[in-house]
Amino acid sequence: MSKNVSSADNQQETSSGYNLINHKWGILRDYTPDILSKMSKKFASLLAILFTDASVSPKYNNSWRISFGNTSRILIDLFKNCMCEIFKLDEKRIRIRVINDNFWIVVVNSKIIGEYLVSKFGTFRTLKYKNGELPKTKLPVKQLMSDNVVEEFLKVAFSCDGGLCFYPAKRDGKRGGTKWLIRTVFLACHHPKLREDYMFLLKFLGINARNVPQDGKIKIENEKDIRKFAKIVGFVKGVKVTSHSKFWKDYEKQDVLKLMISSYKNPSSIYNLSKFLR
Repeated sequence: MSKNVSSADNQQETSSGYNLINHKWGILRDYTPDILSKMSKKFASLLAILFTDASVSPKYNNSWRISFGNTSRILIDLFKNCMCEIFKLDEKRIRIRVINDNFWIVVVNSKIIGEYLVSKFGTFRTLKYKNGELPKTKLPVKQLMSDNVVEEFLKVAFSCDGGLCFYPAKRDGKRGGTKWLIRTVFLACHHPKLREDYMFLLKFLGINARNVPQDGKIKIENEKDIRKFAKIVGFVKGVKVTSHSKFWKDYEKQDVLKLMISSYKNPSSIYNLSKFLR
């Protein structure tokens, strides 16, 4: 086998539409389907992960490192399954390790996949550069809508970087004061352009939300829209609330959402939960 050569002269088109590339370990398939013709739910899920908690960054030897870190093993496995299914990767190419406090990191090193992703979607970076400038990133809004995968994309995005605020509040008064429930479904995102894109996608589904720049969040707060979010989008099954929540840590996000919906009919059942009576 000859040494790895990356020029077009060493690529052979196969009948299946994939490229065969000479590589130092043998013949590798270039599994980069042209998803611009039709984006699958799997690919929408992968993009949601990449635009929230993952990264696609340059690596030595002109390669790319695609990595994802999260406390949810369910989301880690979702990322792994998406990479394997979309790019036909052998599971041995995907490295998963756990570090302190049950935090998992999954890594794929691939020049082909990295170049494909950034050529199709640009940068996935959402945080400011050292000079204070924001990366020029944007969601593939039109394709998500035209391929009817907005719901899947938002479900995974909210499961990665979203959550729920759900607890009783009260105001003291002469007649015993007033009690009410705080109900909010939110998505944390510090990039203003991406927040606009998320707002647009929610509006496309008929879900109204607030863009709150000072909090770096998008908030869904009224009953009609929370119900619609629960019916159309929701959270990935099994993904749990993290330690950032004072009251709902280790509860499944989807279960807390269902409880939030039920509280509109019976708010007293929430007021009387032991966690709020301490």
